[in-house]
Parts: sequence; structure tokens; C-alpha cells
Amino acid sequence: MKHLFHSLSAKLCFYILTLVLIIVSTVALIYRNDRLTMQDNQARQYTAALLQNMILRLDRSLHDVEHTVLEKEAILRGNLQYDDILQDLLIELVQSDSTILGASVAFEPGYREGADSLHMIYVYTDTLGRLNTKVLGSDNYNYTTMQWYREPVEKRKNTWSEPYFDEGASNALTTTYTHILQNDSGRVYAVVTADIALERITNKVKDLLPYNESYAFILSRTGQFISHPDRSILLKEDYRQRAIRMNTDGFYHIGDEMVAYHTGESKTNFEGRDVLASYAPIAQTSWSLCFVVPYDTILEKVGANVTTVVIIMVLGLLMLAVCIRIILIRNIGPVSKLSDAAYQIARGQFDTELPEIDSRDEIEKLRNAFSHMQTSLKEYVNTIEETTRSKERMASELNIARKIQMSLVPQIFSPFPEWNDLELHGLLQPAKEVGGDFYDFFIRGEKLFFVIGDVSGKGIPASLFMVITRTLFHILTNTYDNPAKIASQLNQAVSENNEANMFITMYIGVLNLTTGHLTFCNAGHNAPVLIEPNGTCTYQAVKPHLPIGVMAGFPFTNQEVDLEDNTALLLYTDGLNEAENSKHEQLGDKRVLDRIKDVYTKSTRQIVEAMHKEVTTFAGDAEQSDDLTLLCLRFHKPGTFKTGEDTYMELNIENRIEDSTLLPEFLTRFGTTCRLTNEQLSPLCLPLEEALVNSIQYAYPEGTHGEVTLTASYEENIRMITFRLIDSGTPFDPTAVPDADTTLSVEERPIGGLGIFLIRQIMDDVSYKYEDGKNILTMRKRISME
Repeated sequence: MKHLFHSLSAKLCFYILTLVLIIVSTVALIYRNDRLTMQDNQARQYTAALLQNMILRLDRSLHDVEHTVLEKEAILRGNLQYDDILQDLLIELVQSDSTILGASVAFEPGYREGADSLHMIYVYTDTLGRLNTKVLGSDNYNYTTMQWYREPVEKRKNTWSEPYFDEGASNALTTTYTHILQNDSGRVYAVVTADIALERITNKVKDLLPYNESYAFILSRTGQFISHPDRSILLKEDYRQRAIRMNTDGFYHIGDEMVAYHTGESKTNFEGRDVLASYAPIAQTSWSLCFVVPYDTILEKVGANVTTVVIIMVLGLLMLAVCIRIILIRNIGPVSKLSDAAYQIARGQFDTELPEIDSRDEIEKLRNAFSHMQTSLKEYVNTIEETTRSKERMASELNIARKIQMSLVPQIFSPFPEWNDLELHGLLQPAKEVGGDFYDFFIRGEKLFFVIGDVSGKGIPASLFMVITRTLFHILTNTYDNPAKIASQLNQAVSENNEANMFITMYIGVLNLTTGHLTFCNAGHNAPVLIEPNGTCTYQAVKPHLPIGVMAGFPFTNQEVDLEDNTALLLYTDGLNEAENSKHEQLGDKRVLDRIKDVYTKSTRQIVEAMHKEVTTFAGDAEQSDDLTLLCLRFHKPGTFKTGEDTYMELNIENRIEDSTLLPEFLTRFGTTCRLTNEQLSPLCLPLEEALVNSIQYAYPEGTHGEVTLTASYEENIRMITFRLIDSGTPFDPTAVPDADTTLSVEERPIGGLGIFLIRQIMDDVSYKYEDGKNILTMRKRISME
């Protein structure tokens, strides 16, 4: 027994339960069961009689309104075509009963003024007591959708509506009685309504309350309060929400009974006080009234003496409060000190001294746990700080590595203006910050050297291996134009000292741009798709060579094929055909071919974009599982491919300012391809640079990676150049920014607006749209013939 009181919970439970038992026992001795039962029955009978009196008064008031409307029905039916007479009759209706705030006649669509027209005459009393008249009915006020109109018409029954706040007219909590008008066949062609203020009705109930502390409330059929002493909850809170807020299950039960349209009474506790609640439905409506009286007040009314009980309960509560206070001070005081120390530790002051506690209970255990946590937390925070610094350094280095890798592959398409008959387009999208895929191409003499490769693995090791391989490829192609020889030399160089046992699949090709003769060597890479002019798409037959780096001295051999005019070749890595969705299904070779057949007539850029979109759509929300690289080229015999009507070039860069320096070279290449002079293109450089720099700086949040694409196309027949600036950053419409006021001085002029002002001044047309998650700024300029 001695060790039992070392537990704080045991101490509190013992003292509290002992005092509660004393109080309950005392109350039980005073309240004799027989007397309590008799007084309870008397109280229930008395409150039930008072409730019925209130219901009768409410029903009489509502019935009077219905009778007033019914008296006007015949004369209203005879004058439905005359608005002025209807208005006078509605005024008489409003003035005939002080309860009525407004009245209306609303016609079915098509009954008046056209096949689908809405027509409603409304007379109401405003907050100053003046009569007003309105003729309503439009798309902005379609009364046929409102409950006071729709429900009576659908049910073919005169109905009281659910209460609502009549904003703009009476500005009061209102309910509407709707009386339908039907023809001989039973079709409703109009309704007559009467609006009454619930406050006027409930005031009559308030006058009937026999006790100062009693009150009544009314629930609608949906359980919302439409009358209550607390006006702030009207139509804003239902009985369920109030029951939860009051933490009273009894109130929840009473609300359920009232919404179910039941009659009864219940003794329960509201807000810490015993009450007797009697409830019954209001016959004229779907509402229910509840009369609430404090139980001690009822007992006093019927002659019950509760003074002794109140005194005992008060004394008991005082004793309980004093005892709990003493217990808390003695036992919870150390917890407060521990709490203060915990706040200091949470602020980073890990050397905060903890209070000494020797209570041999849970408080002492808690103090010891805090001490252990303090030491562990200090060590953990130091570890986290060091880990965070390491991760930040690594993230920065990976970002730099990504930029270096992306700068190694060509970003300008088409890159060879002197070879207008050659179409080229490529895409590289690593699965991680950096990857092992790459593509490259260049022209030496009249031959196009091109390559695509995929290093085993992903991440930094693969990217380093890729950089070495690409460098060796450039060195070897300066000496050899034989793909098999290049592959053999690469294999020999890579296989030496390859302790990491990494390898790379490659497809190396050399295309004679004058004859279309293609010599290639495939080192374990995916077979390219050969796209013939007639739309036939097949995987190119390749020899099963080993990847580079697997075995030194492997005998690589060439393959040769003559490409017909307008033949295309799509090279890719396994990030295309082995792309996975969330179900771990692969895109597959068949889907790749089917998609290419849909776009085989498109440009190389459009083919690459279509395949990239196919992968993105197929994968859905699944994380990219492998690096994706695409390279598409199309051969045209010299002089057979004309770019005059629609010449297209594209510049892809990362969101960094230094990459904007590629713009002049891009414009020069584009001008050479389109046979445009420097004088015609040079004025466009400055507005394009403004737009490009703005996208680089503001499209993506600071510190995040993103790409920016500038496309240029030229329609020679109308001499129109179209530039499109595309990014996937935050939606922003630069055309919505007002032009800067150039009449102001630099000090007075607010920041912003000069860039778009310059673009508008030089370009002929500027437009913006946000589509498929991308900002697209389109700028057009017509080139002068001079």
C-alpha cells in the first residue's frame, strides 16, 4: 500500500473518487426516490402543457397567413395578365397582416411574355417600413431554382419554405408560404407567396415563456436553428454542431427526435445545468419547437424545496476544488519547472539545467527521461547539421555536374545552315541529376558523324564514364571515318584499367550527305527505327556486337545501307521502350513503332517531341526509371528539300544567365538558313534577349533547375518570323504587365515594364498562353523586302 501512493495517477484518483463518493451519497440520502419521481412527473406534465400552448399560438399565426393568401386567390387568378392590378392586390395582401413582410406572384416560364421568359411581381416592406415593388426574372435571378418555388411546384402542394436570410429586401430571417395555382389538368402555371419574418413569430413565443430563465428554440427540417436566444447561430449552426460544442449527448438525442418530427420530453444537462426539454412539431410547417426550462426552476414552481441540495452541492464542489488545487500544487509543480526547461531546450539551449526531483514517482522518471533526451538531442542536432551541410555541398556539386553534362550535347537545331537538306533533332533527359546517356554529331567534309550511347548504371559514375567516352569519340573521329575502327579503338581504351567493370552501348554512324550512304557499327545498343518515306517503320537490322568496355580486342565490324531520299532514322536509349508506369508495365517496342507511324511525316523535332510525350503520358505519376535520350535525323538528297515556306530551328538551354550568350549564334545560324541578312535580324536580338533573360530569372523559384526553349520559324511566302519562348515554370503573363512610363525620370519610374515595352515596340505581334503546364510567349515579326 505504501508503494501505491508513489504513483501520481493513483493519488489523484483516490482523492477525487473519495470526495465524489461523499457528495453523491449525501445527495442520494436527501432525494428520496418516491418524491423525486412524483416531482419529475409533475414537471413533465406542466412543461408539456406550456409547449402545446406555444404550438397553438404559432400554428394560429401561420394559419392566418395561409388564410389571407387563400382569400386573395380568386381575385388574383382573374387578373394574372395585368401587372398593375396584381401589384395593388399584393400591396393589400402585405397590409392585411402585420406578420407578412412581402408577397409575390411568380409565373412558370413561358406563361407570360414568351416561350421561356421568367416573370415575377414582388411587393415587400423594407427595413424603414416602406412598401417597394420589383419585377424580377432573369438569368441572374432565376426564381424557379429556389426552394420556395421549386419544391411546391414539384410536389403540387402548398408549402412553407425552409428559413433563409432575405438579403436586399427585409434583411431579416424569413420563411415563405407558397400557394400554387393550377389549371384544370393539374399543371401549375403560377404561385402566390407570402414572406414572414421569423422574429415576429418567435416573439409571440417569447411572450408565453413562464420563467425568466426558460427559453425556446425552433429547428428546421434539416436541423438548423431558425429561432434561438443566441441569434449568432441562426442558420449558421445545426443541433449536431451545438451538441459537439456543448459536449452534451442529450442535446444530440433531442435534436434527432425533433428532426424526425416526434413529440416528447427529455431531462438532460445543457451547459452544466439540469433542464427539462419538451418538443413537438409545428403542424403547419416541417419545423419543430423545443421549450427548455431549468429543472430547479420547475421544481420550485411546483413546490419542491431544493435549497438543501444546492447548499450541499456547492459545499462539495468547493471542497473538491480546494483539494484538487492542493494536490496539483504539490504534485504538478515540478512538471511546470520541467516544462520551462523543455522550452529552453527547444530554443536550442541544450545546456539548460533541469530541476532536481526526488519524488520516487512518474515525475522523477519524467525528469530522468528529459535528461537523457537533452543529451541525445544535442548529439542528434550536431549530426543533422553536419549531414545537412554535406547534402547541400553535394546538391550544389550535382547541379554543376548536370549543367556541365547538358552543355556537352548539342543544343541548337538545326546546327548546320550550309546543309539545308539535313534535318536533326535530339533530346537528353537524365533520370537523376546526371546520367550516363549522351548523343553527339558533327560534320567533317561531306560526312555526318553521329553517335548515341548509354552507360551501364546511372548517376555520377555513369556521367563520368560518359564524359570520358565522348571525349575519346571526338579524338578518334578526327583520325578515322570508319565506325567499326572507332568502336574498336574506344573499346581498347575503355577496357584498359576498367576496375569498375562499367560498359557502354553505342551506335556510331557516318552518313555521306551527298549520296545517302550510311556506314554504321552497333555496339550492343538498341536497334534504331528506320522510317521510310512511305511510312514503313522497322527496327534496323544490326549485328549483335558486345558493348564497349566488356572485352578488350572484340572484333567490331561495319554495316552499310543506302538511305533513300526523305528517309529518317530514330536513335534512342532504353529509357524509351523500357519506360515504366505505376503498374511496372513497359512501353514496349510495339508501342514505339505504332506511335512513330502516326507522326512519320512530321519534322524530326516533332517526331522527338511526340515520342517524349508518349513516354510522359504512359509513365503518368511513376518516377522516371532510366535516362531518356532521343536523336532523329532525316536525309534529303541535295537540292530536293526546300525550307523556304517553313524553316524551323530550336535553342534549348538551362535557366542560367550565362546560357543566354548562345542567342547571337542561334540567330546567326537561323539567318543563314533562311537567307536573311544581318541588317534584317540584328534589331530582333535585343527584345529576344530581354524575353529570354526574364524567363531565365523569374520562371523557376530560386535554386531550382529548369529548362527554357526558344524556337524560331520562318514562313517565306509571307516573310514572317515567329519566335516562341517556352518554359515549365510558374504561370506568368508578361503581356499583362503595363508598359513603363518612359516620360518619367529613372528615379520616379517604378521597376518593371521596360522589357515588354521594348518587345511591343519592335515586334509586330506579341501574345501569351499557358498550356499543358507551360508558359508560351509568341512574338512575330514581318521582314521588310528592302
